[in-house]
Amino acid sequence: MPVYIRGNGASNTFLVILHGGPGGNGLEYHLGTYAEQLESSYALAYWDQRGQGMAQGHFSSESLNMDQMTDDLRAVIFVLKERYGQDIRVFLLGHSWGGTLGTAFLLNDSNEAMVNGWIESDGAHDIPKLNIESVKLFQQVADEQISLGNSVDSWKSFLEWANGIDTNSITLDQGGEINTKAYEAEQLLLDDGILEDPDPSFPPLIGPTNQLTSYLMGNFTSATLEEEIENTSLTSQLNGIKVPCLFLWGKYDFVVPPQLGIDALNQVNTTDKELIIFQYSGHSPMDNEPDLFVSSIRDFVDRN
Repeated sequence: MPVYIRGNGASNTFLVILHGGPGGNGLEYHLGTYAEQLESSYALAYWDQRGQGMAQGHFSSESLNMDQMTDDLRAVIFVLKERYGQDIRVFLLGHSWGGTLGTAFLLNDSNEAMVNGWIESDGAHDIPKLNIESVKLFQQVADEQISLGNSVDSWKSFLEWANGIDTNSITLDQGGEINTKAYEAEQLLLDDGILEDPDPSFPPLIGPTNQLTSYLMGNFTSATLEEEIENTSLTSQLNGIKVPCLFLWGKYDFVVPPQLGIDALNQVNTTDKELIIFQYSGHSPMDNEPDLFVSSIRDFVDRN
């Protein structure tokens, strides 16, 4: 599993990027002005998780599970400290699926002792709950946008669809449909000027990551993990996390609604915790509001 180190190693501070998906890759997060700004201050470790990105080696579908992947993250931190010094400061920065992985990792006390802080951005640490909250957010935002006269027909269609979902028994297929429509709704808000235009960033055609290989392998890994992930619900265990925590959420994140960030803020067992809601962002505030994203992380990391 490759780990690409970029940025200011002299800072002695490493942000380990837990990419989204599952099925993404680490260097997806190396794009955009937010990464450039963070790399000027810290070293960023862009890790391709097992079965994703440019990870290689002997394959076993039995090894694609949450327990193994939290062990993988532990190994990544061991290697960073072996190579760069036992005194380096390590912060985890998990986005989307990376929020699930980082939360599961930190619920082990011996793992928690390896890091200085937890930064979760729109993290999916409770899939059953996020599906329910996403339906609620669709209903709320649809009502708001219809009253404002924005894309009325489209939002009426979203509202009719959301009202037809029984949130007491959301199926696996419905969960996938919620995820798909979440991105459609975010695009609608972009088109109507509710969200800030995302920071333009495109993966290079030639580079360490072969985008086609990453895409094909990621799709397989995502399908293999789907059932376990869709049933992962860690909200009730969040009080086991005791490291300093920063939660960063887009107000209009239909993929992982901000209620999960609110729950995390209320549940984690630390006095150094903060939730920032980005008012003009969807699922990726690092792209919609990069300057605020960077300043929030810098404030948190520097005080820890």
